[in-house]
Amino acid sequence: MIRNAWLTYKEYLREIHFFISPTKWLIISIVLSICLGIVAWLLLGEFEVIKIGKIHAAIISFLLFIAVIDLMITYPYLMSVRRIAKMEEFLPDAFRQMADTLKAGGTFEYALRTVSSAEYGPLTYEIALVLRRLEEGENLSNALKNFAYNVNSRVIKRAVDIILDSISAGASLADILDEIADDVRATHRITRERKSSTTMQVLFMVVAGVLVAPLILGLITSIVNFLLTQTIKAVSAMPTQVGSLDSSFFCNANHFITPTGVDYKGYWGCVSNALMILLIAYIIIEATAASFMVAMIRDGTISKSFIYIPFFLFIAYLIYYLSFVLTSLFFGR
Repeated sequence: MIRNAWLTYKEYLREIHFFISPTKWLIISIVLSICLGIVAWLLLGEFEVIKIGKIHAAIISFLLFIAVIDLMITYPYLMSVRRIAKMEEFLPDAFRQMADTLKAGGTFEYALRTVSSAEYGPLTYEIALVLRRLEEGENLSNALKNFAYNVNSRVIKRAVDIILDSISAGASLADILDEIADDVRATHRITRERKSSTTMQVLFMVVAGVLVAPLILGLITSIVNFLLTQTIKAVSAMPTQVGSLDSSFFCNANHFITPTGVDYKGYWGCVSNALMILLIAYIIIEATAASFMVAMIRDGTISKSFIYIPFFLFIAYLIYYLSFVLTSLFFGR
């Protein structure tokens, strides 16, 4: 399984013309992500270029590390998928042009040459490679099979198989190319309709889970912190501080009883930090769930959610922190 994943990743790098081994690319990705995470921690947590507190500095540094390493590792896959999508988009027009050339009396090789001189994005480059192989003496069957192997597209592989079967059976290749072009165009139309019909659902998931919920939770955190601050000031102003402390999972009351009395400020600070940690945990769970739902609705597979999760987490936390800071400024803190 690991070997298959390694080979697949190697194909992604080859398709986008990254002539580097998967191992080296993964090492570069990990090292760069760790360096950026450490730099973020040093600037925010140690040197306090922006005073955001140790907890926020640690979380932002960790989320930055996760987001960067996810972007670096998935970049070859994303670029490969984008390249294949462009080729499949131009494929019907290219096949239609080849069919018109064949109907006008041209040969299949001449039809390929007309496509290689047109502007069909990355498809033009691959067709030019097919022509180069033919000029070097390779037969048509092997040249087309190499073309299908290099592209790694299910649509193009099936189209090449149909073309080769048509050539071997002596069928009208021009009519076959027209039918393939119509089928591919219909498939793209169905895909676009599915994506357009799910746009509102995806926007709702992103807005609710990544923008609105963190915004509200940041507002709640700042209000609770303001109330706790006022409570601490009121208790500290009392001539005799009375009352008992209740222990919780995060804050043990016995830890805040000192020989000079009860450390109310430390206790309520612990309560405030515990509340903030719980809200951040909720944001992480909600952003992760939103990623899963967006992947299922948009792409039809849950595996692509790992592309969305780091960015959703990073954006959600930034929205939460900005909401917390701005609301705290409103309360004069």
